[in-house]
Amino acid sequence: MIQSLLTIDNLHTQFTVGNQTVKAVDGISFDIQKNQTVGIVGESGSGKSVTALSIMGLLPHNGQITQGQILYKGQNLADLNQKQYRQIRGKEIGLIFQNPMAALNPVFTIGNQMIETIRLHTKQTKSQAKDTAIQLLTSVGIPDPDTRLTQYPHEFSMGMCQRVMIALTLAMSPELLIADEPTASLDVTIQAQILNLLANLKKDRGMSMLIISHDLGVMAQHCDHILVMYLGKIVESGTPNDIFKHPKHPYTHALISSIPSTDPDQKHAPILLKGDIPSPLHIPSGCRFHTRCPKAQAKCSQVEPQLQTEGSRAFACFYPY
Repeated sequence: MIQSLLTIDNLHTQFTVGNQTVKAVDGISFDIQKNQTVGIVGESGSGKSVTALSIMGLLPHNGQITQGQILYKGQNLADLNQKQYRQIRGKEIGLIFQNPMAALNPVFTIGNQMIETIRLHTKQTKSQAKDTAIQLLTSVGIPDPDTRLTQYPHEFSMGMCQRVMIALTLAMSPELLIADEPTASLDVTIQAQILNLLANLKKDRGMSMLIISHDLGVMAQHCDHILVMYLGKIVESGTPNDIFKHPKHPYTHALISSIPSTDPDQKHAPILLKGDIPSPLHIPSGCRFHTRCPKAQAKCSQVEPQLQTEGSRAFACFYPY
């Protein structure tokens, strides 16, 4: 039996807000194999980014994992202290944030930040680290890397800053790369460049990837397996073919229907969901999607559906398509 690179087993992550508890991630499970790209898609508030922060051990002070395991190469990361986590974070598992400007320090040059990062994780001299930084900037498509190393983040476009962040992450040669909305702040043409860059780097370096996005088009193009999350739960999972050609869950149907068609002769009306995603402070009883679901029946508000498996896919719905 092939051991997964990463296994998330019944993960529960919650936050304490005043005297209330928010269940941000509520019992999710999935695997990432070597050289595989897995995508998590869903609206804001579905638990996508909290899943990434849980894996990286970067939850804020009011957040904690209350149940479940995060197994990386068989080791439960949830059991590690911060010192042990630092041996894994960056070096084994890299994270690209959605706002590269916020992730880079504005008072230090790009070269200073890259060289310091490389030397922190390797035994390279300052001169060797500079050569490595130049090679990394070249690999992510930044022209004139010698000059760019002397510049500050504000002298870069948002797309170039994201390339720098990718280069910084690759400096540690991680086996698993987590990209949390890596194109959220970029225009459409730059989005395509960054996603193609990530795909090529994954192929060249033999990495596994976890892509988090609200963009189903990104999922279709770049993922081997897709997880659809809603209010802390996985409601459907499968291959891109499963998800896009034969979606089972009404929420997945609604997400797919919202994608604009490139064919001007093909007209379809998007499925308009009622209201907004409920607050995680007040999760609906039964199926948590029933308050917005066009197919909801009485049973849906009383009993919570469990994921049922059909071949390569799984879905949690009493009345699937």
